[in-house]
Amino acid sequence: MSRWVCWLFLFAVAQLPAQPLVLTDAQRDYLQTKQKLRYCIDPSWPPFESVGPDGQHRGMSADYVSFFRSQLPIPLELLPTASWPDSVAAAEQRRCDLLLLAMPTPSRRQFMNFTKPYLVIPSVIVTRTEHPRVKSVAELGNALYGIRRGFGFAELYRQFHPTLQLVEVQSYEEGLLMVQSGQLTGMFGNMGSLGYLLQQYKITNLKIAGRLPGDSELSIASRNDEPLLHEISQLLIEQIDPALQQQIDNHWLSVRMETSEDYRLVLSVTAAALLVLSALVWAYLQVRRLNRQLLQANVRLAHQSLHDGLTGLYNRAFMDEKLPACLSLCQREQIPLTLAVLDLDHFKQINDLHGHLFGDQCLRQFATLLQQHFQRPADMLVRFGGEEFVLVSVGGDETTMAQMLEQFVTALAAVPVVLAQQTSFLTVSIGWLCQVPARGQTAAQWLNQADKALYQAKANGRNGTVQTEWVCTEH
Repeated sequence: MSRWVCWLFLFAVAQLPAQPLVLTDAQRDYLQTKQKLRYCIDPSWPPFESVGPDGQHRGMSADYVSFFRSQLPIPLELLPTASWPDSVAAAEQRRCDLLLLAMPTPSRRQFMNFTKPYLVIPSVIVTRTEHPRVKSVAELGNALYGIRRGFGFAELYRQFHPTLQLVEVQSYEEGLLMVQSGQLTGMFGNMGSLGYLLQQYKITNLKIAGRLPGDSELSIASRNDEPLLHEISQLLIEQIDPALQQQIDNHWLSVRMETSEDYRLVLSVTAAALLVLSALVWAYLQVRRLNRQLLQANVRLAHQSLHDGLTGLYNRAFMDEKLPACLSLCQREQIPLTLAVLDLDHFKQINDLHGHLFGDQCLRQFATLLQQHFQRPADMLVRFGGEEFVLVSVGGDETTMAQMLEQFVTALAAVPVVLAQQTSFLTVSIGWLCQVPARGQTAAQWLNQADKALYQAKANGRNGTVQTEWVCTEH
């Protein structure tokens, strides 16, 4: 029955009219020169992606590939690999142009560019059923916990929680077996894969015992020596219709029940389903144009409510909602939190001298450079108002954050802003603090401390950073 359901789903998707990408001349020339693109996947990561016994790509990413192929003027081919680490290695060696579902990590950013996420999966821990509910990583102690080799969060967990005893396993199946046998206390992973396997193999003595901080935000990763490919990958993400995304999610992440059924009953049900589906597809295509316009309008509205229209960064309302949660998480898990307030120097003079259009270009270029320097999943960039911006970063140590902020100050001063034959250089003053939040500290108090350091940076002559330390008495 499952094969028929899969066929029906693919038939419905095939009816959706595809609109090819609108490419620039440079992007089109790049693809024509390239002639084909090679992508790599995790060959054993159901239901997200896998390779079947017939060598065919299966899973959620396979459905996205079908859509991407309809958008691209050149072939998109799978480069077979033996494992996910082999796929990452193939990308690093430039044998593979794209990774379809990849999480940005510091090591991967050395050779790959990442689009904005198009699939977000909660991170969880699986334990034996008698194990108590896990409320935070800090309470796990020094027992042994499994994590899949090559799993993106392994790098971040080791950074945030150096006392964790992590054991790398080849597959989720191996990790679950080791939890069942008592060799491991728990298995880290994403809810989609672990839930799928618990149900697929009808494992009743294991459970999802808790949610871990940090969701897996999966993007298209492209080789960073060909930046036009990153631009094209981002266009592909933006072309994904919300209705198609919902269909793929429902198909692969829905609950699956395997039962024994009479073959003739299956044929009867399938025939009836085909008739019903034909009618549904016809009706769907009639209303799809209007629905798509409505969905796109809703997506734009949701995006606008969270993002600044000029720079594309998060807006103050989003920060007001998320910063208290970051403080609470870092206090509970004893993770360092960095909050930096950044203010462009002499911005009013730039506006008065060159005009507001040039000023807007300055803000856009400033935001783009910020995104290039602070692009970890744990980094949040906000346009606070006017020429003032805020960086919130979870997990980075004090030395690393100081280096990153100094590098940003240097990089900003070195790149001119150019618009309509007008040129100007920008500098920035930054006030910041990095520490584990104390109980009772509030978002407003943290912002006030960073703001005081910002005034000191201005008083010191601008174009630099000032770090502050703050101890709040617990109530």
